[in-house]
Amino acid sequence: MSGVTDAPFRRLAASLGAGLVVSEMTASEALAEGRAEALLRTEGRGLDTHVVQLAGCEARWMGEAARIVEASGAAIIDINMGCPARHVAGVQSAPR
Repeated sequence: MSGVTDAPFRRLAASLGAGLVVSEMTASEALAEGRAEALLRTEGRGLDTHVVQLAGCEARWMGEAARIVEASGAAIIDINMGCPARHVAGVQSAPR
């Protein structure tokens, strides 16, 4: 849930017993470009299992973003393949 499941929320949910928490959907291109907002969305400090959800439609950005989150400790990478949000389904770039 973009804008809702930020790192503090995920840590709180995990501390209250959630079995698994997942990052906000993160645009792979924005993450690969090092945009601060994208990096914050993938924050996993303090979680037993770090899970990141990536979105995108270009293999080069998806691959680079996956390498970035893996290097930051992600145990699971969720590839978003069905979000109805216009900016995702309409293959638009992440806002700059």
